[in-house]
Amino acid sequence: MKRIIITIILAFILIEAISQVRPARRRHYRAFEESTTLIVIDANPFTDFNDRLKEELDRFWTITPYEFITFDEFQRKRTSDKYSFMVLAEIKQRNVPHVYKFINFVLGDPDRDFNRMPDLGSAPLAFKDADEETYLYKMGTFVQFMQNYAEEAGRQQHMRLTRFLNVRDSRVQEMELWLLEKELAPQINTVEKIQEYYPYPVKIVTKEDIRQAITEKRKDVAFLHKIGPKGTLRVGKCWKFIVTTDGKVLYSNDHDVDATTYDALLIEDLERMAR
Repeated sequence: MKRIIITIILAFILIEAISQVRPARRRHYRAFEESTTLIVIDANPFTDFNDRLKEELDRFWTITPYEFITFDEFQRKRTSDKYSFMVLAEIKQRNVPHVYKFINFVLGDPDRDFNRMPDLGSAPLAFKDADEETYLYKMGTFVQFMQNYAEEAGRQQHMRLTRFLNVRDSRVQEMELWLLEKELAPQINTVEKIQEYYPYPVKIVTKEDIRQAITEKRKDVAFLHKIGPKGTLRVGKCWKFIVTTDGKVLYSNDHDVDATTYDALLIEDLERMAR
């Protein structure tokens, strides 16, 4: 699949931070509500992305009709606001050398610059070279996040996307926190170690457990969505989001990964969530 390189600042969604990003306005969301959402097929024959996205759209997406199209069809239709689009894109941060995978969720626009297509609430998946197995099991949450965000933003004027930076919602303490052992710093890689810093319900689980919780629409579960350089780079930014199964952000933070700092959830994160 041809990739779109778009310059942005990364949060859980595109954030309103540089001039090339065009956050959707209220009129764009009104147009979106009347649109057909077109999902651009990843032409990679070895990927499970298309099948998993279709499965979760069939399960959760209710806000607009949707169809799957090729990249060439996207090129022909992207200038019309009769269509909204989901495109697996490679996103580059300004002043940072790293590139990220996103589901880029945008509205069609006459401006032919990809960067100027109104963003409806794109979802970051992983570092560019990360294996898709690091995010496919969470696809149902990404689908719900995009839908919920479009519905919420469409009802509010001048919504600031930067509200997803440094989130700390005490409701996380009311839920069972599900974590993958390999995404935890060694100092907190067991439930017993975690509860020295976070005295609320927590469970070490598998990817399949999380996928099943999403499918079952578990309201009592929140889990970690981590985007980090492990396996792709030795250094970089580690982004951490605690989300509900339907994609609501309860906690977000980031830190720099280097020789002394793990690409993982840290003690400091647990302490912040416990306050």
